[in-house]
Amino acid sequence: MGRSDILRKYVRIAILAGEVSGDIQGSYLANGLLNNDYGIKVALCGIGGEYMRNRGVKLWEETARYGSVGFWEPVKFLPNWLKIYNKVKEMLKKEELDGVIFIDNQGFNLQVAKFIKRERPDLSMFYYFSPQAWLWGSGIAKQVRDLGIKVLAVFQKEAEVYRENNVEVYFVGHPLLDIVEAKVPSEKIRESLGIKDDLPLIGIFPGSRQQEVISLLPIILEGIAPLINREAYFYIASASDFTYKWIGEILEKKNLYIPIISNNRYDYMNASKLLIMASGTAVLEASLIGIPVIALYKLSWISWNIAKKIVHYPYATMPNILLEKPVVIELLQKDANPVRLRETVRELLGDSKKIESIKKDLEGVREVLGEKGAIKRAVEFIFKGLNCIE
Repeated sequence: MGRSDILRKYVRIAILAGEVSGDIQGSYLANGLLNNDYGIKVALCGIGGEYMRNRGVKLWEETARYGSVGFWEPVKFLPNWLKIYNKVKEMLKKEELDGVIFIDNQGFNLQVAKFIKRERPDLSMFYYFSPQAWLWGSGIAKQVRDLGIKVLAVFQKEAEVYRENNVEVYFVGHPLLDIVEAKVPSEKIRESLGIKDDLPLIGIFPGSRQQEVISLLPIILEGIAPLINREAYFYIASASDFTYKWIGEILEKKNLYIPIISNNRYDYMNASKLLIMASGTAVLEASLIGIPVIALYKLSWISWNIAKKIVHYPYATMPNILLEKPVVIELLQKDANPVRLRETVRELLGDSKKIESIKKDLEGVREVLGEKGAIKRAVEFIFKGLNCIE
């Protein structure tokens, strides 16, 4: 693009993320906006966590610690989110902004969008990692349309449903295609953990939300305790400073020592025979690395029954939803228990053909997600929506 195509040289954008996964995706997008190919100067502010702050976003409030899964579970964080909502409204009223980018966190962000439509109709609104209308039904797509939000779709099916409901949508693809890459040889990872024999390595990714870590990690630890250093070696991946603290406290209560890692997550994934995970973004990351996953998912009785009524897919993990078959082993609700987990781990460790079959199927995930370059396409769409470029 030539310099003559640049219509505006400076824009001010608020990015509103929620929990750790949104904070991470917000940081990647922030990096793309700040280091764009158009020479446009961008000032960023908003809500999120340490990842966004480290990429140059001026945070109004920290939100990453308040993530939860389900319909009933978020209630305990309601006072925190009400305080954050009031702060966001205050800042939106007084900040000189050109646009707002919502990331995930639909319960909160759609309320903010209603406020913007009413009080700041001059602001352009974009949704990145938008409400999954193809899973929840077209009602949410119509709500997004009526609020005048432009959608940057990361899944093709998502784009199709929004398009069918007359939402301005652009399929950018999934940024993980550009991000997920193992660079350190598996041998180096095993050496860093002090492994000197041929026992398999298994990674535990208990999630980024306090609710997930506290409810799932004790189940996982009870399940794998008889296997530690006998049938496999283990490590636990921490998503943030908060999760590191929660993991450490649980290990201390269980009187177990398992290494906790905070960096090089893709290298550790790649060095693993299999992975035990909370259902979430990490499962999709693991599928792109090509490592078999046992995913655990556990909600309150109320949330589980609500979800069964409104979610239109038989699977909980994104690779299974995308491929429309059970490639990721899902242990849901009552099946997310120590005995079932231990049996499943032993079954996989003893069946190399099953492991290879899963790896082969996981290759299809990359094909479904499209092409690399999602962040660049997202930045282009945002700049066009803000009338920065033609």
